[in-house]
Amino acid sequence: MKNLKKLAKSELKKINGGNAPQCGEGQIACHHKGENGGPSYWTCEMAETYCRF
Repeated sequence: MKNLKKLAKSELKKINGGNAPQCGEGQIACHHKGENGGPSYWTCEMAETYCRF
């Protein structure tokens, strides 16, 4: 934890949801847009369902 760098607000705005998570067997990664100006995020959903945007 010693090597943590503080990010400027302008740098934080450039981060866009990160990479897809590693989901378990039978699941897929779904990317969702943020609501009300919030950040976008990833979830793991069952493979039988489709990703809702």
